[in-house]
Amino acid sequence: MSTIGTRASSPPRAVGDVAPPLERRITQVDINRYAGATGDFNPIHVDPEYSAKGPFGRTIAHGLMTLAYAAEMLNRWTGGRFDEVGEIEVAFIGPVFVEDTIRLGAEVTDVSADGTAICDLTCTAGERRILAGTIRLPIPDEKEANHGA
Repeated sequence: MSTIGTRASSPPRAVGDVAPPLERRITQVDINRYAGATGDFNPIHVDPEYSAKGPFGRTIAHGLMTLAYAAEMLNRWTGGRFDEVGEIEVAFIGPVFVEDTIRLGAEVTDVSADGTAICDLTCTAGERRILAGTIRLPIPDEKEANHGA
C-alpha cells in the first residue's frame, strides 16, 4: 500500500492552500474487508465471477470506501477537525477497480465572509476521475488553533 500524506500539515486558511495528497492502492482484500465492516456484500464488489458479467467487467470498490479515504486525507490535513465541523458534497464520477491506485487531493479555492474555507476535492485513478466535491471547513480562530499547544 502506498501512502502519501501521513502527517498532519497546516490546516486550510487561505486560497491556494493544498492538502498533502493521499494515495492508496486498492486490492480485493481491501474491498472484502470494507464489505465485512459495512455489511454491503453486493456481488459487484465481492464476487469476481458475477462482476465479470456486469457493466464494468470486474469488481469495483464501494463508493463510500473511496469517500472514507477522502475523510482520512481531510482529517490528516486538519488535525481531525474535519470530522468535528467539516461539510462535504461529492459526486461519484467513475468506478475504482481492483489494483487501481487512487490519489486524493484538496485545495482551498475561496474563503467566505464568515471565515469558512471552501475547498475543491479530487480523486483520480491514473487519468480517470473517480469523485469530485466541495468541502466547507470553518477556519479556526487563533485561540482554537493554539488549543493544546
